[in-house]
Formats: sequence, C-alpha cells, structure tokens
Amino acid sequence: MAAETKTCKKIDFERLIPLFLGIVAAVVLSYNILVCWKVYRHAPLREAASRSLMADGSRFFYASGLVEPLPVFALKAAMALGADPDAAVRAEGLVLFAAITAITLLFVRRRCGPVAGSMAAMLLAGNPYLGYYAMRGGSHLYALFFILLFWYWFDAEKPTVASSLAAGLSGGLACLSRLDSAWFILISAGLLLALKRRDFRFKAAGLSLGLAFLLVLPYLVYQKAHYGNSLYAQELQLRRWANLDRYGYNSGRPMPSEPLSAAGFIFRDGAVSAVRKTFGGLGRSFSYEIPRVIYYKLIVVLFFLGFYAAFVLKKDALLVFFTAAFLPVLALAPVRQIPATGGIELRYYLSTLWGLAALAGLGFQEALEWGTSRFAAWLEAKSKAYEAAQKREGKN
Repeated sequence: MAAETKTCKKIDFERLIPLFLGIVAAVVLSYNILVCWKVYRHAPLREAASRSLMADGSRFFYASGLVEPLPVFALKAAMALGADPDAAVRAEGLVLFAAITAITLLFVRRRCGPVAGSMAAMLLAGNPYLGYYAMRGGSHLYALFFILLFWYWFDAEKPTVASSLAAGLSGGLACLSRLDSAWFILISAGLLLALKRRDFRFKAAGLSLGLAFLLVLPYLVYQKAHYGNSLYAQELQLRRWANLDRYGYNSGRPMPSEPLSAAGFIFRDGAVSAVRKTFGGLGRSFSYEIPRVIYYKLIVVLFFLGFYAAFVLKKDALLVFFTAAFLPVLALAPVRQIPATGGIELRYYLSTLWGLAALAGLGFQEALEWGTSRFAAWLEAKSKAYEAAQKREGKN
C-alpha cells in the first residue's frame, strides 16, 4: 500500500512540474505579446516596410518582386479581408511567435520529455527579441516556423508517406519564406545521413526534398524569367552584404552592383580570408550575439548541460537542429552591420535561439532528474539510518 502511495505521488510530481512550467509559459507569452504590441506598435517595419506595395503589385503567388513570396502572400490575403497593412504585418508576426512557442512545447516534449518541452517553451515565451522582431514584420519567424515543422517530420521516428510529404511541404514553405532556409534543409539532411548511415531512410528523404524543390522551382523560374537569374534577389542581397563589409555605410567610393553568388561571397577575399572570417564569426557569435539573443544568462549553463546530455542520451535531433541553424550564420557574422557594436542584427540568430532554448530545456530536465534522484537517495539513506537508530534504542 505504501509503495502504491509513493508511486502515485511520484507520478503526480512528474506531471505537476511540466504542467506548472506550461502554465507559466502561457502567462509569460501573453504578457510578452501585450507588452510588445504596446511598445513597438509604431516601430519602423524595416524589412517588411515595402511588403504592402509588393502585395498590391503581386498578380499570383510567386510574383513577389525581390523578396520571397510567402510573407507577401500572407499580407495580401489579410489586405483582401480589409486589414490595415501595418497592423496585419505585426499581428501575423505575433501569431507566428505564439505558434512557434506552442509547437516547441509539443515537439520537444515528444522528442525529449515533458519537462524539457515546457521549459523550452517558457524560455522562448519570455524572450523579448522574438516579440520585438515579430512586431518588426521580419520574415525570419516565417522561416523558423516552417523549418521546425520540416525538422520534426523529416526525422520522424516512424516515417510514413504522410510525414514525408508534410516534411517536404514544410521545407518548401520555409524556402518560400526565406530562400536561405535551404541551407538548413541541406545541412540537416547531410548531418542525419552522416549520423544514421545505413539507417538513413533515403526514399522518405528523397520524397521530402523532392517535394520541397518542386514547390520552390516556380519561384526560381519566375526570377529567371524576370531578372535573368534564378537567384537574383538573393545574390543581390549578398552583393549588398559584401559591399557593406568592404566599404561600410555612406561610402563615396564606387561599389560593385552586380549580383554575387554564395561561393563568391564566402571567398570574396580569398580562401585564407574566408577561413579566418569564419572562425572570427564563430568566436564573435559565442562571445557577443548568442549571449545577447538568449537574454537570460542562466540559459547558457542550461544549454551546456543540455548539449552534454544530448550527446550522452543520443538526442541527435536537437544537435542537428542547432548545428544546421547556426552554421549558415557564420558567413554573415563577421560583417559589421551595426556600426556601434559590430556584428549583425540578432534576427539572424532566431533559429539558433530555438536550438539553444530546446537544449537548455533538455539540460534543465536532466539536472532536475539528477537532483531529485540524489535527494531521494539521501532521504532514503537518512530514513534507514533513523530506523536503525530507533531499533537500537528499542533494544536498549
């Protein structure tokens, strides 16, 4: 009877902690959204400032001008319903913020455990940068939402045709939100292939990647037909990054204006410089941007605990996500986009932030389990010592 009571209490305790963290996450998310709407309601939209013009000029889904089509289409749909463009852009960002938090709770819970899922969701819900960039209308939240869906279904424990198709659809929509999401898809697929080798499901992966490519193909054809280059908008943006890195802002010198390929951008100053800048970006990211974007410094400790636990427990999915999200940022990290502090805007680290929060959630769960098991062992030892002392006193 006593054993049943202990088991019941243990089960209740295991359910209580993730439930409590989940409730806190919901409260914090609601507060964060309300504060961001009040504080940043009239903040400049930056990247999304011209999205309403592109939505007005868009004749079909893929005709989105020099930006990816999905955010433009979402705004066009809202405007067709009579919504104010400025308010609609911000509201869509906040809806994505809430959706990312919700699927974090679900996905991390299923992959790592209920405490890890609730803790990861709470860390994201309380992060001010997610709310800030949601209110600025950036496309990074669109991309993050869909690469999360891709990551979850692409590495499904028991893949089916439906999960493979869902992964392909999500991957395609991620690329149609930001085409550089293709780096995440390719890197994560390559890492899973390297980790699983013979267990890698080639047919399911081929179906997912093939569908994603088919969804993106009309956008590439559209750019080729209108600009003479399938990656015109993206390579033009890389040229701007290269010019910013070399000339800075407000330079009076003539600057190149033609599109620049990804390889041309990485090796723009030679192979040696590319390696040096990559390691420089790595050091800067971990010393400055990543501590800033996680906001709460305690998360750093939980992240390293989670990173260690992921290796020990073979939670490869979280490590794959973090690596695939972080590696593409290294090419931009050395650029001095922000003159006052150097480095780039934190919105480029939002996908990396998700990986950090998920690993921190795992670290918190494992630390909690270790602490409770040690406490239970100590309590049991004390109880046995007390019982032995009572028996000795009874004999005397």
